[in-house]
Amino acid sequence: MANIPFELERLRVTLRNKGFSARAIETIVDKASKEISEAFAVHGGYAMQQAIEAGVAQRSPEFINELILNPNNMELRTESGNMEFTEPPYPMLSRLLQNAKPIKDGSGVYKVIPVGAPSTDRPKVSTNIYDAMKKLNAERAETARKQYSAIVPSGSRATEFRTATSKQDANTKWVIPAKTKDFSGDMKAINKELENSMEETIRDILQSYIEGF
Repeated sequence: MANIPFELERLRVTLRNKGFSARAIETIVDKASKEISEAFAVHGGYAMQQAIEAGVAQRSPEFINELILNPNNMELRTESGNMEFTEPPYPMLSRLLQNAKPIKDGSGVYKVIPVGAPSTDRPKVSTNIYDAMKKLNAERAETARKQYSAIVPSGSRATEFRTATSKQDANTKWVIPAKTKDFSGDMKAINKELENSMEETIRDILQSYIEGF
């Protein structure tokens, strides 16, 4: 990224060599600095939108929630500096057994669960951060059939029926696997594009003031 204080000082020296007064120089430099900040707001906003779209694609409102623009380094980053937002395994058994029926011998409870039917109405994660968080919570509170359908083989199309019981191990049975969500590559590419666009913009802004007087 361009060294903005250095570039602004170079503008000062150029204007001084052209005979401008100290007051006029500072007025011009302030205008140039403001233009650079305004340009970063535009380019940074575009970078932010790209990152949000990456978060939506991987259904990670946690990542979206941490995104911030750093005006000092002119880069996009996360508050924690973390680029991985992996979802841990999600045990489903206790939720599936809500309102379950008692086993005849009294040894526990059971429930027959329909699985494997493709879901055609899975909600989309919104690009709005708060909607995204709401959607994630809603997904985790969906009916057992829709939640468990996410972990059956993708080639399964017809509805099948399986039995969940209180005798099963909740740590191994009916568990949605962990989902790795690493945004390192996305952020590197986004920040590289942001850097290139800002360097070009800064160069054009400063050059316009140098050539304009």
